[in-house]
Amino acid sequence: MNDAQRKGRLQLIAVAAIFFGPVIVAFGLYYGGIWKPEGQAVNGALIEPPVALTAFDLTAEGGVRLEEIWSLVMIAPGDCPDLCQQALYETRQLRRALGKDSDRVQRVWLYADGQPDAEFIATQHPGLKTVNGSSEPGLGLLQKIDSRESVSLFLVDPKGNLMMQFPAGLSMRGIHTDLKRLLKVSRIG
Repeated sequence: MNDAQRKGRLQLIAVAAIFFGPVIVAFGLYYGGIWKPEGQAVNGALIEPPVALTAFDLTAEGGVRLEEIWSLVMIAPGDCPDLCQQALYETRQLRRALGKDSDRVQRVWLYADGQPDAEFIATQHPGLKTVNGSSEPGLGLLQKIDSRESVSLFLVDPKGNLMMQFPAGLSMRGIHTDLKRLLKVSRIG
């Protein structure tokens, strides 16, 4: 083998090492247990184990069904202060932003104190389902969720499981990212 062939082979090995070296090192670090990234792709907090809502008969509440469709459940007072109105607006816009998948998600407002303004809901938020949290099923659900925030957002899967909570102050963009990802990989709902 002459010097030209040896030099050509060394160059080929060097180019291959430049391209494949980082992949091999990353694979070894990750699967060798030496280093795992701490970042996460989920903005909401998964509820472990998921809470089955089939035990709470919410269908009696004006036909609200939390099965067969994804449900974005907001818990807020019935008199709906400014923070509640902002959350209602943002969830409406969030659902619209889902585009062709918007029919796979419904918005549900679970209220405990006071009574929502029916005209406000009809004009500003058509299609919003409301559930009285003072009823027996609603109280049971509120006790099970145990939310300490004045306005809380939860996600219920099409099988009726409360499976994700969105922390207070999370932008609607973060919730939109989670919903788009779930709807993309989900074959249900």
